[in-house]
Parts: sequence; C-alpha cells; structure tokens
Amino acid sequence: MQPLCHDEESYALLQFKESLVINESASSDPSAYPKVASWRVDEESADCCSWDGVECDGDTGHLRRLNLADNDFNNSKIPSEIRNLTKLNYLDLSFNSFYGKIDFIAI
Repeated sequence: MQPLCHDEESYALLQFKESLVINESASSDPSAYPKVASWRVDEESADCCSWDGVECDGDTGHLRRLNLADNDFNNSKIPSEIRNLTKLNYLDLSFNSFYGKIDFIAI
C-alpha cells in the first residue's frame, strides 16, 4: 500500500492553487486542463498523491514531481508556496503564462 501524501505538502499545493489566476478556456491541450481542479481535500481526494499533475514517492509519500504543463494561468505570478515543496525534484510549468522567479530554500 502506497503511503498518503504529507499534510504540509498537501497544504502547500492548496496554497499554490489559491494563488493562481485560472482561465478555463485558455488551455492549449483540452486534456491537460484543469489539472488543479482535482486539488481539494474531501472524502474522495484527500490524498494529494492522487491529484492530477502530482506524483509522489511510493515509499515515503513525499511529493516528487509536479507537472502543470499546458495550462494558461493567465499571467499568474509563480507562487512563493512552491518553495515549501522541499522534496520536489521535477517541476514542469511549461506553456503557461507565469512570471517571476522560484526561490528555493537550500536544505
């Protein structure tokens, strides 16, 4: 059985989602949008490892990969919450309208 995602990573993803400006009609790939729509905490989707675009380590449950390619987040600033995903080793934000920089915390 795969472990559930960690609460702090789920919380960071939800903060990330809240900071996005989402344009529902702007995706260049209809199958890609809206990946963040599955990002919610309820009985059906409490485990962030099951959310679209999210991949977790099968042994630890830590978020390892985040793929939000081919969405148009309508000139959203890259959310600072991304730095709270300290176990992340793959990030794909290509073909989006993000601006800003990513500040990671060295550990």
